[in-house]
Amino acid sequence: MPRDGTVGALLHGLAVLDMFSQDRPVIGIGEVARHLGVHRSTASRLAAKLAVLGEIAAAGSELPSVALPPLRDLVSRLGETGHLGILEGTEAVTVAVVDGWQTVRMHSWVGKRSPAHCSSMGKALLAGLSTADLLARYPDPELPASTPATITTRDELEKCLADVRTRGYAEDREELEPHLYCVAAPVFGRDGTVVASVSVSGPASRLREPAAVATAAAEVRVAARQIGVRLGAPKDSPDWGQPAS
Repeated sequence: MPRDGTVGALLHGLAVLDMFSQDRPVIGIGEVARHLGVHRSTASRLAAKLAVLGEIAAAGSELPSVALPPLRDLVSRLGETGHLGILEGTEAVTVAVVDGWQTVRMHSWVGKRSPAHCSSMGKALLAGLSTADLLARYPDPELPASTPATITTRDELEKCLADVRTRGYAEDREELEPHLYCVAAPVFGRDGTVVASVSVSGPASRLREPAAVATAAAEVRVAARQIGVRLGAPKDSPDWGQPAS
């Protein structure tokens, strides 16, 4: 029975990975082709796909360590707790945290998951999706509420995300938790897409005033750009909130 193309490619990929070891870190395309019994062009395409997967895995593992210096600087300037998050499905997942130095501050942890449509971190991430991807993640036009302030329809969410792209930052106005206010900005990766977001969180009594929001927004955007540069984001990455040249 002939192999399904996807399964065959997967088995070939695993076979190539098995060829590597600490004593054998480099393997030529010709050797791969002979080992698999395929043409050199097929082996070359397979190697290219494996290289892309390797870059993705490396980017995921390097993200927290790359982001920590700018994140610490951000927290030192504002005093509010800083977070770095990524998108998984419809959840914003915290992958790095720096505690704020304010006496009253938000406490968080690595691994925390929050509904993306409720959090500033999540909205900054969702704003980078295509319309088709957003609809695939939110097929139901109604969204669950965490507080009375939560966005509860997909139409509202789409309008909010368009506003995020226009302003360059996202807000959580007590939408995830009562009395909690957060401001976030997107981080662009080496391929020019949104790969993470940076946020600061604190008591609404301290952060919800327009002047405080403007200051926090400017600071998280600076930190996000710094992290993007460290990740190798191209110079022509989108700069949301800036007028078109």
